[in-house]
Amino acid sequence: MNDFGNVGKLMYLPLADIETGEEFTASEFLINAAAEMVLQAGGRNWQPLIVKETGDYQYQVVSNPLVYAVAHQANLERVWCIVIDANPLSIEQAKILAGEATPKVNLNTASRDTILAALRHLVAQPGSDLKGLDVIKATNRLDETDRSEWKSFTPITTLKCGITKGKKLDALQQVFFLSPVKKEAPPPAPTAVSVKKASRDDIFERLEYLSTYKIGGFETIDADKTADAIFTASKSKWKSLNPITKLECGIDAAKLKTLKTVLTL
Repeated sequence: MNDFGNVGKLMYLPLADIETGEEFTASEFLINAAAEMVLQAGGRNWQPLIVKETGDYQYQVVSNPLVYAVAHQANLERVWCIVIDANPLSIEQAKILAGEATPKVNLNTASRDTILAALRHLVAQPGSDLKGLDVIKATNRLDETDRSEWKSFTPITTLKCGITKGKKLDALQQVFFLSPVKKEAPPPAPTAVSVKKASRDDIFERLEYLSTYKIGGFETIDADKTADAIFTASKSKWKSLNPITKLECGIDAAKLKTLKTVLTL
């Protein structure tokens, strides 16, 4: 048998060929009542069991385990099943669509709308540890923060967004996971030029490089306005680049150290 020959098919499989998957519990009333309804329908389960192939004519439950329990209770010889790919992502999708699992999104790359929807979902859950959270405030703080390299949720506790260490922070793991963005190394920096001899375009090119590749915090500056401020400044008496920090152009002492890699006196 081709391992993938039955994927995607609706099949009427012998119950004896199907083994249970993860542990499943349901009330005796629910199972018995559902079994009676299946028998009243002529032994047909209109909600299919989701299984994966484990060998020749061998299958395992991956979703809709209630159907499996009910089929046993009703003493069915065969049960209608859909065979899916054994890939973990396919199984996770089946569980999510069946309401057995909650989807998770990557907080490193999630959009504002996605973060807002996820937080609203958490707050709405019965007994939520995030009850009372100002979801708009929390969403805005998260959206404004560079999360691309986060490897844990701990930085959230420093955002003053109402999510503190402990149960509130742990609750986020119900809907978020972290997979840091792998950043490619930036291309070589433009050759350093003298700030006194550089044209406005020369200055802008170097500021734009630092801003585009988020080097030294330069992604927060306006390269156009900063280039104008530096180019138009009177620089004849400058003995260092320190006066740039007084131009109110977004460059402080910390950024100046980075700027010195592309601009000299």
